[in-house]
Amino acid sequence: MREIPLIAIVVVAAAPEVSRLVKSLDKRGFATKVINNPHEALDECRRNPPDLAIVEKTVGPMGGVQFLAELLKVSWTTSTIMIADEEEDLLHQETEGLGILGSISALADVEGLERLIDRLFEMLGPTQRTAY
Repeated sequence: MREIPLIAIVVVAAAPEVSRLVKSLDKRGFATKVINNPHEALDECRRNPPDLAIVEKTVGPMGGVQFLAELLKVSWTTSTIMIADEEEDLLHQETEGLGILGSISALADVEGLERLIDRLFEMLGPTQRTAY
């Protein structure tokens, strides 16, 4: 039987709907931390680089795009997903060079998140990852 990788995830979002997204991640057995302040999230990523960061574009004064640019400096191996309700082409232009795995339109887009996480599993292959 193939062992499922254990994924450490940090969610950087301030919206109250984050609980639905976290419940979905918990069901899959992921180690998830929610941090609503992007500066604190970067500090956490420096200490414990996550496998995946899910970032709300409008979080805090830093904003999600700037957070991703800073995260890339801290942990270039962290995969990222952006939460942004805008056209894919526009988001691609804004995040070009930041290596995002993809985007979902809202915290409630659990199906979109599931597809992106499945893509991440395909990229990781059978390697065992560590969690927080």
